[in-house]
Parts: sequence; structure tokens; C-alpha cells
Amino acid sequence: MARMSSPEAVRGWAQTTFAALGNRDYRVLWFGTSLAFLAFMMSWVVQSVVAFDLTGKNGAVGAVSLGMGVATLAVAPFGGVIADRVSKRRLLLIGQSAIGLTFASVGVLILTDAITIGWLIASTFVMGVVFSFIAPARQAWIGEILHGPALANGIALQQVAMTGTRILGPLLAAVLIAAPGVGTGGTYLAMAAMFIVVVATLAQLPPTKGRAGVRTSVLADLREGVAHVTSRPRLALLSGMFIAIVITGYSYQVVLPGFLENELGRSSRDLGLLMGVGAVAGLAATLALAGAAGSPRAWELMFAGGLTMGGALAWAGLAPSFLHLAAAMFLVGAGTGTFQMLNNALVMREAEPAYYGRVMSLTMLAWGANGIAGLPFGVLADHVGERATVLGMAAAVIAVTVAAAGAAGTIGRREPALAAVPLSEPREERSL
Repeated sequence: MARMSSPEAVRGWAQTTFAALGNRDYRVLWFGTSLAFLAFMMSWVVQSVVAFDLTGKNGAVGAVSLGMGVATLAVAPFGGVIADRVSKRRLLLIGQSAIGLTFASVGVLILTDAITIGWLIASTFVMGVVFSFIAPARQAWIGEILHGPALANGIALQQVAMTGTRILGPLLAAVLIAAPGVGTGGTYLAMAAMFIVVVATLAQLPPTKGRAGVRTSVLADLREGVAHVTSRPRLALLSGMFIAIVITGYSYQVVLPGFLENELGRSSRDLGLLMGVGAVAGLAATLALAGAAGSPRAWELMFAGGLTMGGALAWAGLAPSFLHLAAAMFLVGAGTGTFQMLNNALVMREAEPAYYGRVMSLTMLAWGANGIAGLPFGVLADHVGERATVLGMAAAVIAVTVAAAGAAGTIGRREPALAAVPLSEPREERSL
């Protein structure tokens, strides 16, 4: 058999990896989502700079992040219920517009010297509330546009966009903040302008359907969503694994500044370099494996990602030098990118379409809990040291992954059919 030429191999990889982009509606949604991700990643940098400039305290930076974490933890489950009830397009139009207005308001407050730490915390709280609605709606909308293997690929490509903007967002924010005449206020206005484009892309998509004549309460719908997850063992396993690993493993970023200064004698400003190394590895991993998101290997690759992350965190905890730490962060980035992408794709594959919004909102609880968990992990590091804390995180990630892999083996590939839950007939969106 003749060997496939290099151009043919690359073309075959590209067709598999980017297959979902062949769908016009998904392509438009993906572009708008990528731009929104870029603005979000920029916001993490600029809000931290503003908070520190206002107070000169690291605690203020944590308090600003806490606002979004608390909002996400409190609102996310209800956001998923609403996402399953109403037009996803309309919900995203309203939510993305609200975020753009929030960014614009903060920018004006900064430029007029009226900004306070309270206003900044309020802005992140608003973003947390809005994000709790639009994130599950966006994920559920992808489930309406794509089906079968294309759906898994679409979820994977969304993760590729998120990982790529983790690299570009902080870099772009840093350039704008340092640019003469722009600064933090101008950067916020630039982020607001991005959301004008995001809303414009959403307006190019056809109206979506909501559920007409909904007679159940929001709490009843929420209970149905929880019941849907708990009644499907594989879906429950995926959701539980995601929550556990995000809370424990993803919190390493909280202790890295102290690790650099107290354990390695480096400046905490080197954190940006470590995050960049991890983001590059995550992007490479998601691009390499995006085509496998809908394959039978997805489960095994997800577990491999979790073990890679845990093992790399252990290496980071033992790292004797900055070079070792950077190499460990490269593997942490590859592991987290692989795990998160494939877990999200598998969740969508295991859930019923009518429950997409509620299922994704339950997994979003992990991010809200992660924002709150940063405080106790920071306190723990102050008492037992950064190395011991990172090693504890590594042990937790490995333990969760091994336990989940064992449970997946006992559950098997097939599940009993879920009793159908009566749903109202969908109705077309009438207007914006």
C-alpha cells in the first residue's frame, strides 16, 4: 500500500479536526464565541491591574475574582433552566449586550477617575450572573446546530478557541494597557467594542426555538435536570469528575506566585510566562485531539489527560528550579486542555438534547466553586507551604482520575433507556 503523502496527511487531519466549521451557522457562532472569549481573557488581566492600582493589595485582586465566582455558583443552575426554556439566540443577544455595556461602563468610570473597588467587584458579579445564562445557552445551541460526531467536534473546537484566546488575550491586554493614550480605561472600551461585533455576528444567525406553553416551575425544571444527570451513570460520572478536578487541580494558579517567590526565589511576575507556556501546550493538545472528540478513544484520552495533569502537578510541586517548573506547567497545560475538551464533548454526547442547558450549567458550578476555593487553598499554602499544597492537589487529581476510570469500567458502555420527560412543543423566536 502506498504511503500517504505529507500534504494528503495534513489535509486529512485538517478535514477531521475542523469538520464542524463546514456548517455555516456553527462557523458564525464559533467566530463570535472566539471574540467573546478573547475579551473575557483580556478582562482577567485588566481587572487585576485596576484592582491592584486602586488598593496596592493582592487581596483586592482576589476579591474582584471572588465576585464572579460567587455569582456563578449561585446563578448557574438557574441559567441552565432558562437556556432550555427560551430561544438561545435571544438569550445570547441580551447577555452579550449586557456584558458589552458593563465593560463600557467600567471604562468610562476609569477614564473619569470615578472607579472604586466596589464598582469593580460589582462589574465582575454582573459578568458572573450573565455568564451563568449565556454559557449553557451557547453550549446547548451548538447541540441544536450539530449532531452526532460533528457535535463532539464542535465542542472540541470551542475549547480550541478558548485555549487560543488564553494566549492572545493577556498579551493583547498587556499591549493596550501599556499603549500611550489607551491604558486600562481604553482597554475596557476596546473590550466593549468587541462585543458589538459579537452581537452583530449573532444577528446573522437564524431565529432559534424555545419551548412553548411551559407549565412547570423553574425549580421543577432544575430538579428534572439533576434527575437526568443522576439517572444516567456515565453522565453523572463525567459531571462529578469535572467538578472534582476543577476545584482541586485547577486551583494551582492561586499558589504559583508564592511558589515562585518563596520556593524558587523568582519574581511573581514570572507567573505570566508560566501561564503562557501552559496555554501553548493546551492549544497544541486540543488541536491535535479535536478530531478524536467523537471517537471511541475519547474516554481513554480524557483519563490520560487527567493523569498527565496530576503527574505534572506532582513534578511542579517537586521542581528544584524554574526550568523544571516551566516544563511541568507545559505538561499541566496539555493535560488540562485534553481533559476539559474531551470531558465537555462526552457530556454533550451522553446527555439528551432537551437537557443540554441544565447539564452544562451543573458543570459550570465547578468554576464558581473554583473561584471560592482559591481562598482556602491560599490559606493552606500559608500554613503548610506551597510545595505541599501543590503536591496535595496533584494527589487529588490522580485519585479522582483513577477512581473515575475504575467506575467507568464497571458502568460499561450501555445504559438503560431514560424514561422520556414530556416537553412542550418548540416555538419560533418572534423578534429580537
